[in-house]
Amino acid sequence: MAIRLFILTLFLALTSASGYGKPILILHTNDLHGFVENSVYDASQGGYARLKTLIEEERAKANALGISTITLDGGDFLEGSLFYMADRVKSVFNMMDNMNYDAVALGNHDWLMGTADLSHLLSDVDFSFYLVAANIEVDRNRFSGLKKLKSHRMMEIDGHKIAILGLTTDEPNFKWAFDRGHIADPIKTANKWGKKLKAAGAKTIIALTHLGFSKDMELASQTSEIDLVVGGHSHTLIDRPYFQRNKKGREVAIVQAGEHAKYLGKLLIDIAEDGSVKVLERQVIPVTSSIDEDPIMQQLIREARTQVNNIYGESYLNTVVGLSEIDLINSSGTMTVWNRIIAEAFKESIHAQIGVHSPNLTGIDIPKGPITREQIMTTYPRFLSLDDRWGWRMYHVEMYGLVAKMLMEYYLSGGEAVILSGVKFRVELNKKGKKKIKDITIGGEPIKLFKKYSVAFPEGVIKGGLGIIGVLIDFIHTVTRTELSVWDALESKVKRLGTIREDYLTRPSAGPSGAHEKSLDEGSDAMFISGH
Repeated sequence: MAIRLFILTLFLALTSASGYGKPILILHTNDLHGFVENSVYDASQGGYARLKTLIEEERAKANALGISTITLDGGDFLEGSLFYMADRVKSVFNMMDNMNYDAVALGNHDWLMGTADLSHLLSDVDFSFYLVAANIEVDRNRFSGLKKLKSHRMMEIDGHKIAILGLTTDEPNFKWAFDRGHIADPIKTANKWGKKLKAAGAKTIIALTHLGFSKDMELASQTSEIDLVVGGHSHTLIDRPYFQRNKKGREVAIVQAGEHAKYLGKLLIDIAEDGSVKVLERQVIPVTSSIDEDPIMQQLIREARTQVNNIYGESYLNTVVGLSEIDLINSSGTMTVWNRIIAEAFKESIHAQIGVHSPNLTGIDIPKGPITREQIMTTYPRFLSLDDRWGWRMYHVEMYGLVAKMLMEYYLSGGEAVILSGVKFRVELNKKGKKKIKDITIGGEPIKLFKKYSVAFPEGVIKGGLGIIGVLIDFIHTVTRTELSVWDALESKVKRLGTIREDYLTRPSAGPSGAHEKSLDEGSDAMFISGH
């Protein structure tokens, strides 16, 4: 550390003598998802009280060297844990404010509560950071709380005017929830605002995004005024900046800092005369149990935990419902034991023929050992309303085989990972190189295009997905919301299995341990369609 400080001090002296500006330190996080106590999967990682201490230490070290600091978050700081329910999410909001961010992007899990609930929340909370999303379009006279949502923040640091431009995802499978407003194309928005902000005197524009790494690369390459991208949404840990050339041929750095407060991103930059950003140093600092916990944040977390325990019951949350001999991993890149169990749980919970599970919607991985009810709840921590503490419900949908086939082909081409339980097929390329599904079986029998099949969906997939596939709605026979929650479905499955073993995917039947007979059609075919 002493050597690093010496080198940095020497660098400051040299740059000052040569007429360059002073460096600026950017500290950043993203996709915290309300993991306030720790990262859950590993209690020695993360935690807002440790993160707060680390941020303050890094600011203090920079200040001692005369370096100014900008502290940013790339969004998704609200939904993602049971702490979402603590004081109707106000507790988590207050913790974010206590972290002293300069600007925070609005992520999709921050507006999945809907336009009206978000407006009410923002009306009820006081916060000092700028909450930014330039591509959110809404009637702010009707939803007055959203007047607190800004497009950008203009900061003046060491003589530089720096604009922090917020951008949030416009993906169809999320934006349906912002039901009384519109989310515009982020790249078009960035090009429009880039010109406006430069005309307003901004020397440098930092895009604070909740778009995901691949979309950040598009953003950098398809804009001309963005000088740096600090991102979120894809939970990507970028330990070295990724550089993408913009429309002017200039390199734009892209950074992100993982998820769940497990890391603090640190980026030391210099700003050239033309406003472009030069990266001087990059670190991602692990947030670990070796870091002292900030006492004020500790107290806020204790108060929120008391509220969560009062809502659900401490003994209820701590009840052990099963055991796993392996880590239960959520993955959008491959079939895992836990992916398959979730898809099967959905199908079996309402005695459907097909179960649909989107792993992008899941939360924590569960470490091997006893499985508690709170872990089950936090592995699928989704709420459509602040008034419903029991999360998403299961939906029973009847559709013809023809529509089921179209749905499978939609998933195959749509870019989102999905697991289909009760289904088997093969994929081949046609003469044009397009993927086509062949030889579909449902429940072991060849699909019949004009036979009705029952399909189990979690609530958010229905409310979002049916709007995406449009015309297919006209061909779906019935859509029924059950009183069974996603958590009920998962808990029942885990209880039936008793112990989850490593060979779950390869046993003759994926039914209860030690049994090879099928119960509730457990162990039926399952297909994984990867995202891309």
